[in-house]
Amino acid sequence: MSFFTLQFLKTNSGKKGEGMPVFRNPQYYFKEGFCWTNILNPQARLLKTKIKSKSVNDVGSMSLFSIHKDIPNYYLVVLLNSELMFDYYREFINCTVNIQINDIRQLPIYIPSIKDLVYCNDLYQKVLKIKINKYNENNINKNSKDDINKIEAKLDEFVRKLYQII
Repeated sequence: MSFFTLQFLKTNSGKKGEGMPVFRNPQYYFKEGFCWTNILNPQARLLKTKIKSKSVNDVGSMSLFSIHKDIPNYYLVVLLNSELMFDYYREFINCTVNIQINDIRQLPIYIPSIKDLVYCNDLYQKVLKIKINKYNENNINKNSKDDINKIEAKLDEFVRKLYQII
């Protein structure tokens, strides 16, 4: 989308007249954040959130953004993809297959130390690199799956330690 088109949408949104756009909450458009699908597989064991690039938001993939400068989006993705948060979500917030933005907002977010963020980011980047390589090569081998599983287990342990479950 061109800069001119975006400016037209922002400037004219909601004005009366034929062909005028409706551009609700423009402060959230074209902003990086994290997202998840709004319908969860009933047998799922994770919320399966991911980082989203700058884009238009849609109800089919709910989106949120960190508003705290010391809490990056990747950290929230790690928390939300943990087994602990999934179990908390299912037991105390919503046991249906519909994952709503207000449900996610109810999750308790531990404010991390810089040391926590460095450790979390290191593991997050390792998983991301493996998955990007998988996408680029259009396949994934058993070693890659094992590596991802080991890193995800470390991330789950990291989250349990943050919340003092271990």
